[in-house]
Amino acid sequence: MKFFSRSSLFASLGILLTGLTVSFSSYATVSIIKGKTIIPHGNATSDSDITIKNDKLAFSLAMGSAPPWGVARGCIVDIANVEADGVLSLDRVAFADFIPNDWSSWPNTYQTLDVIKDSSDEAIVNITRDFGQVEISTTYSLVSGSDIIHVQTTMTNQGEAIPDMRSGFTLWPDGGYKFAVPEHKSIDTKGQAENFITDRFVGYGADWAVALHAPYMTETANQSRDLYTQHNLQKGQTVTFTGDYQVLASGDLAPVVRAEIERKNVKAGTLKGEVQTQSGSTLTQPAIIVTKDDVPYMWGLGQNGQYQFDLPVGQYQVYATGKGYSASKIHNIEITEKKTQTLSFSDLLAPGEVNIQVIDANIKAPLDGKIKIEKGNQPLIEFLGARTFFTELDNKGQATFPLAPGEYQLNISAGSGFNAKPVLIDTTVKANKTTDIASAITISTYPTQHGWYAGDLHHHANVLEGSTSPEYLVRSQLAAGLNVLFVSDHDSTKNNAEIQMLADKRGVPFVPSIEVSPSWGHFNAFPIDSGAQLSVDPGVDDIHTLIKDMRRMGATIIASNHPYIPYGYLSSLDKNTAPGGFNPSIDVFELNAAVDNQPTIEKAHQLWSKGLPYYYTAGSDTHDVWNQTSGLNRMFVYTGSKPSAKAFAQAMKNGRSYVSFGPIIYPQNIMFGDTVKLAEAQPQSFTVDLVAVNGLKSVQLIGAATKTKGEVKNQNASIDISGGVNSKVLRQQALSGDSETITFNLPNASGWVALVVEDMQGHKAYSNPIWLKEVEKSQF
Repeated sequence: MKFFSRSSLFASLGILLTGLTVSFSSYATVSIIKGKTIIPHGNATSDSDITIKNDKLAFSLAMGSAPPWGVARGCIVDIANVEADGVLSLDRVAFADFIPNDWSSWPNTYQTLDVIKDSSDEAIVNITRDFGQVEISTTYSLVSGSDIIHVQTTMTNQGEAIPDMRSGFTLWPDGGYKFAVPEHKSIDTKGQAENFITDRFVGYGADWAVALHAPYMTETANQSRDLYTQHNLQKGQTVTFTGDYQVLASGDLAPVVRAEIERKNVKAGTLKGEVQTQSGSTLTQPAIIVTKDDVPYMWGLGQNGQYQFDLPVGQYQVYATGKGYSASKIHNIEITEKKTQTLSFSDLLAPGEVNIQVIDANIKAPLDGKIKIEKGNQPLIEFLGARTFFTELDNKGQATFPLAPGEYQLNISAGSGFNAKPVLIDTTVKANKTTDIASAITISTYPTQHGWYAGDLHHHANVLEGSTSPEYLVRSQLAAGLNVLFVSDHDSTKNNAEIQMLADKRGVPFVPSIEVSPSWGHFNAFPIDSGAQLSVDPGVDDIHTLIKDMRRMGATIIASNHPYIPYGYLSSLDKNTAPGGFNPSIDVFELNAAVDNQPTIEKAHQLWSKGLPYYYTAGSDTHDVWNQTSGLNRMFVYTGSKPSAKAFAQAMKNGRSYVSFGPIIYPQNIMFGDTVKLAEAQPQSFTVDLVAVNGLKSVQLIGAATKTKGEVKNQNASIDISGGVNSKVLRQQALSGDSETITFNLPNASGWVALVVEDMQGHKAYSNPIWLKEVEKSQF
């Protein structure tokens, strides 16, 4: 195999960008194009990048551009389908690549590109990269007239044996919706390879779909965006993975199933029919949903009431629906080889509408709210109808939206789980009718009246895999009862200005951030100056360079996000894969709603026991507000009055804050982050008011003596963060009711104390420490 340098490669290709067009209506040939991608809104912007296209699709490989999340160059960062008019669509993916061992850090020193074939019939390129001592070689091929990018990756271990790896191809859509790998519901085989009905993941929208076919897969991760198999890699061993990325100009999954039938060479038959409403009207675009063993398997879209598609031989359950329409009766069918079966539907109902007003029951004022379908029709195909809705920004407390006719139970909430309990309302939606609903929510506590402001300090909008527009980020965070708005997109500040405008319009503080995302650790920096942009490369630069740039952007706080996940900063430090090692000027460590936080909590206690003020931050890591929950956990920060972004961050930096998954804490006489001077003759006590809308269960006072008299934490200090004394429970008290006042006597020894409060649903709040310092008697 011959390898080319970047400059010699493109000289040998002899490709010019002059006069490029993105219309392919009359061209079925394949071509390789050097330079900035021709895909609209694509991320391959370097002169060293390449794009491969035919009449069905185009995809771009980042050779010079920095891929997302700090992964190694040489991966797909853009995919577009060719639309009906022959023009390329917008970019459909954030990232598609081979992941060598889950989302662990990726030590990488080179990427080489070899063009194996460049003809009008087929393009084949190979990219070779290193993953530590492992060589990773991936071949991409595209044939004229095909909607499939064929990929094959070989891993060759040139170092010591690596056990227990999880490797495979990934597909991270750029927005849109996700249809996970269909999986049997049986708990007996949960998580085992034989439990999967098929082996593909699909990202989709109304007018596009990209499927990852992964015949090797035995497990999934990240909503099936990662399709892995477990394996070992012995010294000198080579392992090969093969897959396909299928690119379509419609959200119709029939071609995906057709491709499965062909690649697996399985027996198949055909299903066809027509779809009408109960009144005899024809659906312009009917959707036929197919389940297997009551698990969603695929759907096919029809036109003008007619549909037809192929299915593998077997037994299925089938029903019809449409955008806003009710679902038909479910029919059991059996597909037989090379036979066409007709199944028609005539029992659908036209859409209805719901109009909801949400108010605060205490003061009769409109509330920002969230509405979820608890029971009733929840569309599988998300572009046909939502399952979650939010009240409007301009008309506070008001929400109007279409729903399929039927019986529903709606969950209506405002600050759910923190400030108030949700309200459940049963209602009936009728075809072509509007249903009016008034919902009064009783608010149990108002934190801002006590000087506390809550924010979800890890939240994404619509950059890369995020699918939430700035407007809906604001609507969702307000409906969650958050008092401070926040966004932290991956390596981007492009949404900050729009969210600032929306925040100003509503008179709500906004803390602009960015999540700097190398492969060995993610970091939220906030607040970011207006117009500031990242100027470093997270895929190349070390921790010291990244932190310097975050400070240049204006950051008061630099947070280590989910520190102990496989690519978390503390995890990478433990594996010695974080370039630059430990930088002590990091400010806070995150308790993340989506991961196991116990290792982070234990590390925080150890640091506090060394006298080191590394405090908590908290965030939900929400990317999709319709399928995830803003403010699932949150940071409560004491600022006394409505804060600026800088004041909010500085209060956090001073430790005047706590993390909560539900309970709310109001300290009365001592603030978290404060230092209390102790003397035997003057014992100290600490009083707090506790509130939990789900009912209080217990409170713990935890703490430890400090191992030292305190260490200075600054950028130039050399600090050992390993080991240290953990905490112990100093006092535990059972609680009852929704609110209670508790007083603790503080230990009369230097160290720290903190609170852990639990509600009746097992949700906890974790405070930052109060520092205790013994004082010589002569000082009194």
